[in-house]
Amino acid sequence: MAITYISPLADATGGPVGYPRSMSDTHTAPACSRRLFLVGSATTFAGILAAACGSTSTEEVAATDVPVGSAIIVGDFIIAQPTAGEYRAYSVICPHQNSRITEVEGSTVRCTNHNSIFDIATGKVLEGPARDGLTPAQTDASGGTVTVTG
Repeated sequence: MAITYISPLADATGGPVGYPRSMSDTHTAPACSRRLFLVGSATTFAGILAAACGSTSTEEVAATDVPVGSAIIVGDFIIAQPTAGEYRAYSVICPHQNSRITEVEGSTVRCTNHNSIFDIATGKVLEGPARDGLTPAQTDASGGTVTVTG
């Protein structure tokens, strides 16, 4: 009776692991499985969809919390009341270098990063280095509250 020794470096047919057993046996494993491809595709498209939809933020404050002729900073927004009953809102992000605006000074807001100053009534730059005005947000004042979405 003959004993066949199979080396740990051999496959089930006795041939070396990783080498074709014949000229017709040249099948190689796919570089990417179907599951890996589908998961990767789904992840990519989910990221693209999220970026395309963007994200929105909403804040709600009592109308009496916003002083006439000035503004308040709430969450991601500057909420202003330039004249009685007129509400404006802007993104709290300075267009110069994307810093958060943190100071309200009367009828203006100031970015403390590089001292750009903006008018609360228009959002326009009063003093640079910023060249662009503030990004406006949608406001709805009703029932004693101001709702801002952007």
